[in-house]
Amino acid sequence: MNTMLRFLSLCCVCLLSAAPSLDAATEWPHLRGPNLDGRVTAGELLGQESVGLKLAWSSPLGSGYSGVAVAGGRAVTMYSDGRGDYAAAFDVETGERLWRYRIAATYKGHDGSDDGPLSSPVIDDGVVYGLGPSGQLFALGLGDGKELWKKTLKQDFDAEAPDFGFTTTPLVEGNVLVVQTGGAAGKAISGLDKKSGKLLWSRGDDKVEYQSPAVLELAGRRQLVAISGKRIQGLEPATGKTLWEHELGEEDFAGSSTPGYAGESRFLTTIGAAVAVFQVDKSMDGFEVQELFRSKELGGTYAVPVYHDGHLYGFRGQFLTCVNAENGERVWKSRPPGGRGLILVDGHLVIFGAEGNVVVAAATPEGYVEKAKLQALDGSGYTWPSFAGGKVFVRNLETLAAVTVAGGATAASPASVTAAEAAPHEFGRFVQSLAEAADKPVKVEQFMQSRTSFPIVEGPFVHFVYRGEVEDLAIAGTMIESGLPEPMERVPGTDLFHRTFRLEPGARYEYQFNVNYDERVPDPLNPRTVPGRFGDQKMSEVVMPGYEVAAHLREPDGGRRGTLESFDYKSERLGNERKITVYLPPGYAESGLKYPLLVVHQGPDWLERGLMANSLDNLIGGGRVSPLVVAFVPPAEQWWLEGGGSKTDDYARMLAEELVPHLESKYRLVAHPGARAVMGTTYFGVTAAYAALKYPTVFSKVAIQSVALGLGSDDALMTLLESAKPSDVRFYLDWNRFEARNVDTSLDLGEDAQTLAAALEQNGFGYSGGEALDSFGWGSWRARTDRILESFFPAE
Repeated sequence: MNTMLRFLSLCCVCLLSAAPSLDAATEWPHLRGPNLDGRVTAGELLGQESVGLKLAWSSPLGSGYSGVAVAGGRAVTMYSDGRGDYAAAFDVETGERLWRYRIAATYKGHDGSDDGPLSSPVIDDGVVYGLGPSGQLFALGLGDGKELWKKTLKQDFDAEAPDFGFTTTPLVEGNVLVVQTGGAAGKAISGLDKKSGKLLWSRGDDKVEYQSPAVLELAGRRQLVAISGKRIQGLEPATGKTLWEHELGEEDFAGSSTPGYAGESRFLTTIGAAVAVFQVDKSMDGFEVQELFRSKELGGTYAVPVYHDGHLYGFRGQFLTCVNAENGERVWKSRPPGGRGLILVDGHLVIFGAEGNVVVAAATPEGYVEKAKLQALDGSGYTWPSFAGGKVFVRNLETLAAVTVAGGATAASPASVTAAEAAPHEFGRFVQSLAEAADKPVKVEQFMQSRTSFPIVEGPFVHFVYRGEVEDLAIAGTMIESGLPEPMERVPGTDLFHRTFRLEPGARYEYQFNVNYDERVPDPLNPRTVPGRFGDQKMSEVVMPGYEVAAHLREPDGGRRGTLESFDYKSERLGNERKITVYLPPGYAESGLKYPLLVVHQGPDWLERGLMANSLDNLIGGGRVSPLVVAFVPPAEQWWLEGGGSKTDDYARMLAEELVPHLESKYRLVAHPGARAVMGTTYFGVTAAYAALKYPTVFSKVAIQSVALGLGSDDALMTLLESAKPSDVRFYLDWNRFEARNVDTSLDLGEDAQTLAAALEQNGFGYSGGEALDSFGWGSWRARTDRILESFFPAE
């Protein structure tokens, strides 16, 4: 998913004073900083009473997860331009690209990952070391980017590439370049001569996936700490000699782990959904290691926590969290600033926060104390910040930026003004009146009792209201342009929270409350709910005046009903089994007729959440749609592989060559492509289109709702569009005005739909459907089932 991001013009003015001279922190040569612990001293640069941030420069980049290494006046990172993967150096003062080195052809993202490199470069003594996603290990001159030597992990170390490519970040210790090579026969981790690339030592047979090593001072000795699939090792960096080993449990998973400093002789690492802290001590035989605790207060993120004064600061998901480093107990948790990465500079947290913000906050157990914030990029990313020479370097999938840190203060962006404060409506007047009320709780209770429905709709203004004693409350919904939850405003002295939005007439919106950070619940005051995407999750909905509610979803009134039957089906091609449910129209058993066929992906969801059996009965019984047979196909456990991912081609072939012939052998079906259609939403929209274009003699009609690109089959789909005959396949494509989006991950299904729509038109296909004044989710998809069925199977 390489969605193009827009550059934002910065809306804040920065008032800066002269920066003090720096005694240290002039370089950030490794992903985890000069000491591999995510911490650095910058001469009290951030310790001043006020801190200023200013955008120094930004430079267009490209897709990739690589961090930024800084040394010798150059910032080095890796990226893809869509054709090739590159390492490149940028001038730290101007952002000018000084050189770039082609690693290989672009490593294509798949099954949810993005294109480009995943590892981060390392700089040492004027040399850049890097690892490409296909295993190219290289050394370049920092000054000119010229290749000094090169190895290939697959060939030179018999390495097995992880599913999403080689990710480990090398490090330099003395004259040794350490790489978790992931090779067989004792080559899991290796030490190479940094000048020549000659192998010095190798150790271990364990599988290496997305782990990176670190060198830390433990029990009075610098030790190389390396994590692999089943164990953690302490090694002597110069020789690779094993100092100690710790076996992980059978259920432990440390697939994306980097060791971090956790206090004297202690280190931490991510194991599963938690962060574990270990202590290394001297023993009679050398060293011993023991796990002290695991804390689920940290984890669910790629970011490595940082240690400061007896506390660990990191993320639980995207919530900044402070825990006690002695026992892992939570000290505080904060919704702002969001994000996925942080470092420690002068005892202050420097965070690449949500929506592309660079944030400076005090590292204190007293709570979240923000000192400065500046929006540097249009959207955040998975890459951690770097700090060198008084600048913070951040990147996302499209842009690299440098932010200058200095004394003074960053002028705050204008505070967002809620509609309750800005407009003279009843709810706004009520909230204002509470400021002077002597007994606020009583007045709140009286107001709530006077209301007959929630949320409160006053013309275009909709006031979302929540009551309850909670630690944190936010609202997430399709009315929020960024796609990120926004905090609810609490009326002081009460348990009343509110947030106001201006919404469009004739539209429908879906939303939830995020209670105490992690719990997602529908609005307890609003009885209108629709199914969520997963499990028994529910979303609340707001229907604005003028929105037409779909009548075909109701329980049919009398008349004949269709029947549902199921059978177990095993695919020889895919090697898996699933239960297919088939809808047979009213009168099928006694008619003797043959019927058209519709194949629906995510079948159980369409029956339960999409109420499709109701729609079929109502539309067929009402004479709007011809009787048809519908096969509801459930997704595999790893649905993303078949839904637009790496098994899309195999899955489409299964549909065309196995399932449809099997259905024809069991049911009376019209044996003609003009009588067959295939249908899918989001990522299975790609699968549906792919199947119809690849096998037009099987399916001549395809319906797609809220298409989601980005799991790896997009290019193949576009190639099929260019080569297929428009006369062979008819398209129905619709999407919502308020689609799923997230500015920090570049997710925008509205943009994806328009990309596909443009490709259809460019290749002469055209389509019916288009944009609906609705919101992403089952509430919208099922509301337009009638349009799909009437388009493809109109009543005769």
